[in-house]
Amino acid sequence: MNRITGAIKATYNFFSGDAIILSAVIVAFVLGIILAQAVKAPNVVVALLFVAIIVASLVATLSRELVGRKRS
Repeated sequence: MNRITGAIKATYNFFSGDAIILSAVIVAFVLGIILAQAVKAPNVVVALLFVAIIVASLVATLSRELVGRKRS
């Protein structure tokens, strides 16, 4: 069981050190696929939504780090 847990942790650390970024990337890909294939949205709309989700996750991660950091 320790090997499985270690492998999952190593995979998580490899792809993303932060859960917000990792989950946002998964959501961005899923929504992009749904918009592109099911809704037949233009590629520009899909790309803009994808970038917006990624940037929002980066901003959320940065703001979380800034709030958690003690200022001297």
